[in-house]
Amino acid sequence: MRAIRVMSVMAVVLLLSASSARADGYASFFTGVNFGGAAGRSLDQALDAGNRLTFGGAVGGMSAGIFGAELDIAYTHNFFGNQSPIGNNSLLTIMPSLVLGIPIGGQRGPGLRPYATAGLGMIKRDLDIGNVQVFDGNDFAYSLGAGVKGYFTTHVGVQADYRYFRNIESDESNNVVGIDFDAGTFNYSRGTVGVLFRF
Repeated sequence: MRAIRVMSVMAVVLLLSASSARADGYASFFTGVNFGGAAGRSLDQALDAGNRLTFGGAVGGMSAGIFGAELDIAYTHNFFGNQSPIGNNSLLTIMPSLVLGIPIGGQRGPGLRPYATAGLGMIKRDLDIGNVQVFDGNDFAYSLGAGVKGYFTTHVGVQADYRYFRNIESDESNNVVGIDFDAGTFNYSRGTVGVLFRF
């Protein structure tokens, strides 16, 4: 329930940011690869194999082009691979995030926007090994990332993005304002590229 409350607050921040008089909203659609940590392979290996692609999208808003929030959703089929004895498996992330950007060239016309993000949300893992279900559930998680948005026109551009994800496990000795902040053992990095629409 705590995770739902935090995600609800983040969603309200997103809506307020997008509705600001000086805000610009955006939506992106991306594809990429997971690597490092639980993904079990380097970036070079992930790019070379190309059989565990992740894809998803994000919607957000930037106030004055600098401060904003977004909701990032991504899905990976066969996150852990598909070689025996690994069976059906997947990974879903739903990550509301705060965004800090630097609009180079302004909020209209061509330009660049380097940015950094930090989010709190959910990771859902599913994994079968043989006929045994190893994972089937949701974890509270956080993400940290950075990237750059490049606009060709006021409304269309591309985006390159890196994010690090890690689950958060319960530890009563580490309780802060009602949320248990203890880094979990499941982590990985994600690199993506995508198309970007500004409105």
